[in-house]
Amino acid sequence: MNKFLFVLALSALFFAGCIGTSEEVQEEYCTKEGTSLKMSFTEAKNIAQNSACTQEGPLGTEHWCNEVTGTWWIDMNIEKEGCNPACVINVETGEAEINWMCTGLKE
Repeated sequence: MNKFLFVLALSALFFAGCIGTSEEVQEEYCTKEGTSLKMSFTEAKNIAQNSACTQEGPLGTEHWCNEVTGTWWIDMNIEKEGCNPACVINVETGEAEINWMCTGLKE
């Protein structure tokens, strides 16, 4: 009987270890075409949070990678008429700046 309980307990520990792996969050990376350069979204977000971008306003939740330019784009919660700003983080240099993405005013 003791042998059975030992095997049962050992099996429970084994399966408990397997269950945790399904909930792990997979990191997103942005690369630059034609190079081996890449940057994780976590790193890009940290750079953005410590840059001039957040002096203008808070970061949003939407983000995307432009592999042609090798840049992470994180939307920003800034109200400016005719604009849809994003904090742009360069994968190669690690620099961040706001791209206001403004349209011309229509009369």
